[in-house]
Amino acid sequence: MTSSPADRDPGPQQVRTVADVAMIKAMADPTRLAILTALMQGAGELPVMSVKELAEQLGEPQTKLYRHVRQLEAAGLIRVAATRMVSGILEQRYQAAQHDLTFGPGFLREHPDETRSVATAIFDRFRDGVLGALASSSGAGDDPPTVFLAGDARLSKARAAEIRARLKELTSYVEASDDDPDGVEVNLLVGMYTVPAAGQAGQDGGTSSQAG
Repeated sequence: MTSSPADRDPGPQQVRTVADVAMIKAMADPTRLAILTALMQGAGELPVMSVKELAEQLGEPQTKLYRHVRQLEAAGLIRVAATRMVSGILEQRYQAAQHDLTFGPGFLREHPDETRSVATAIFDRFRDGVLGALASSSGAGDDPPTVFLAGDARLSKARAAEIRARLKELTSYVEASDDDPDGVEVNLLVGMYTVPAAGQAGQDGGTSSQAG
């Protein structure tokens, strides 16, 4: 029998602002970031998964994940969405507490150490995925396993704003896509930043990010 707290909980928030240091610290680990990403996948209803199911999807030992799941739950990033009895043991099933995360103005700059840890976890996870894709690629087929586009440019403020808007459209397009059971799994990392002038601090603006 499965029970769910849905009748007393409105469900995951659409967009959540990170304003708690405990939340950003909880994300500053590759394993916890992978768990959060798995639970925030999908444009519709967010998945509900047990630790066993998370371990199978991530290719990690189940015992390794319990501590990380508890820390994410304590930070309020995931929640127990349902429970069920499995072989006489009460199994908890988890769901992300939000569809998307955003960082308020100045929050990341006010917590540079935690911000660096989160950024490192994101980049390390993407790097390991890229290297794994390249290593397992046979070289056959029309689609390359990775695509890189990088460059520097001096743009007008209007053009920079236009590019930023297009990048947001791209990520929204990917997030809104229906999961195709016969499709391929991809990992997308999109980024753009304004280089501050010498001697000037960076602009104070909000940054939006989904774990992925």
